[in-house]
Amino acid sequence: MTKILPDLRRKAVRLVCGLGLLAAVGGAFAPTAFAAAGTNEVISSNPASGSTQQVPPKALQLNFRTVVEGELKVELLCGPNADIAVALNPPVTQDNLVFGIPLTGQQPENGQCVIKWSIASSNSAGSISFALAVVQDTTAIATETTVVAPGETVAAIGETVTTYSGAGRKTGIVLGLLRIAEYFFVSALFGGLILMLLAWPEGTEYPICLRFFKLTWLASIVTMYLIVSMNAFRHSNDGFASALSPFSWFSHTGGSGGAILILRFVLIAAAFWVAFDPEKIVDPTTQVPALTIVTLMMATYGLTRVGQNVPFLNYVFGVGHALSIGLWLGGMILLVRTVLTGPGDSDLVQAVLGFTKISGPLIVVGAITGFIQMLLLDGLAIFSSGHGRLGILSIVFTALMIFLALMLKNFVATKFARIEDLSGKMAWRLRRVLTAEIVIGIVVLALTSWMVPMKPPQANAAVIQSSVAYEFREELQNDRFHIVLSISPATTGTNAMRIELLNPKRVNNFTIKLIPPDPAFEGIQINVPLKRRGAAIVAYDGLFNLKVAGVWSIEVTGATTTGELVPLATTLTVVQSTTPETTVPTETTVGG
Repeated sequence: MTKILPDLRRKAVRLVCGLGLLAAVGGAFAPTAFAAAGTNEVISSNPASGSTQQVPPKALQLNFRTVVEGELKVELLCGPNADIAVALNPPVTQDNLVFGIPLTGQQPENGQCVIKWSIASSNSAGSISFALAVVQDTTAIATETTVVAPGETVAAIGETVTTYSGAGRKTGIVLGLLRIAEYFFVSALFGGLILMLLAWPEGTEYPICLRFFKLTWLASIVTMYLIVSMNAFRHSNDGFASALSPFSWFSHTGGSGGAILILRFVLIAAAFWVAFDPEKIVDPTTQVPALTIVTLMMATYGLTRVGQNVPFLNYVFGVGHALSIGLWLGGMILLVRTVLTGPGDSDLVQAVLGFTKISGPLIVVGAITGFIQMLLLDGLAIFSSGHGRLGILSIVFTALMIFLALMLKNFVATKFARIEDLSGKMAWRLRRVLTAEIVIGIVVLALTSWMVPMKPPQANAAVIQSSVAYEFREELQNDRFHIVLSISPATTGTNAMRIELLNPKRVNNFTIKLIPPDPAFEGIQINVPLKRRGAAIVAYDGLFNLKVAGVWSIEVTGATTTGELVPLATTLTVVQSTTPETTVPTETTVGG
């Protein structure tokens, strides 16, 4: 018995060593066999796991880590009847890595969806869940066939997008100086007419006063005309001479802000009726229409940021601020240029007294509305944003204006109570104080002109939203490049594309390349006519033609002044169209 046990131990040791040696040899000479028997997994999908889709998918895309060996089974469960699986038939692919599975004739229901897949040969299985929340859109029928041309407003599959390649042409200090002149002359026209109505109706009898309003109106209409023309020039591809034509303004407004500029130009033109006959602002029979024209003209300055995501109260306080400051500044200009040019009778004294009476309430309204506007536009970033710091600087100069205005009010209250006529010396003294106040006002206007094109924290331009449910929509982003790419109907044949640039602020050589799955077909390169943030479309007109079904590769490139941007990339699953193509264009490159 004692002899048998050592023999058994020796045999057991030999057996274990033999099995270990066999396993080592097998692992060294047959690694492929063991790897083939391993499990596979999905590394990416479209729809992505955990995503919410607002457009019903035309196809599913599964991207596997390793080559799929054997039969791939895919099932889709969606909506309230998610317990009933719909079997799908994955088509054969060239690499057996990326599978585009069309949902032909199927409309998944809204709700939670699950994609279940399995590969029996490798004992692999998994699932991908996503939510489907489709909003029905009855305008998504492609009927527009207009070619996309830079500088034009075109419609495609139910939406209108303005595109231009000359976006943001630099007009530099010229436009800024024109804005200062515009504010100054329009305020003089508005404030002078209102002050004449309230305190100096006799002004209509003075030739110097009549000449003042005529020259002020001419200066206002000329500066406003140049500003609207330069705005059209900045938002078009045409030269400045073309932008001088009013017929080109409406197609190159650059948004709601440009429309407000055109409205202001029309109202200034209408003010000709009052400026060349100031008696109409005093005459009760014509007073209402005259007041309406000049008040609306000045009120447009409170609507400068229409089209930006600012609170509605900003426009309310903006209109109040524009009217109060316009009357205050315009009244001072009228006094300096007409009333205080020399000695005069009691009506000149009454004009000065009338202005000092209304200047107090105007100061209060202007200061309060301006401060509230600054809070609405800058929020808590008053000291950290450029717009907020300029606002604080304008408050400092406004405070200096208020100090001079209070000095003037006190001086007039003490001196003018005892005089009936205006002497030359008194007129000269008042003229000096008011001139200093106007100079400070011009500085404030310069700061305002500087602030208008800036984007305060609470007034950034709203992201352009598409009104159409595109079949394919994907947001592509890296550290410096950010776009939203939408394509519809994502089938073979004619398609439409929408490209929205979110970052960087400026871009050059903006291109999108689409590479087909079959090298026998030619690719497509689209030169996007965007130089700044915005959206552009390729219309549904036969130029953008996807000729083969399968998984297309998309590459987005661009450059800035600091160099090339890191390209963005994605894939697009194109499904075979059920509608036969009647037109096959020979040229597939869009843009240029």
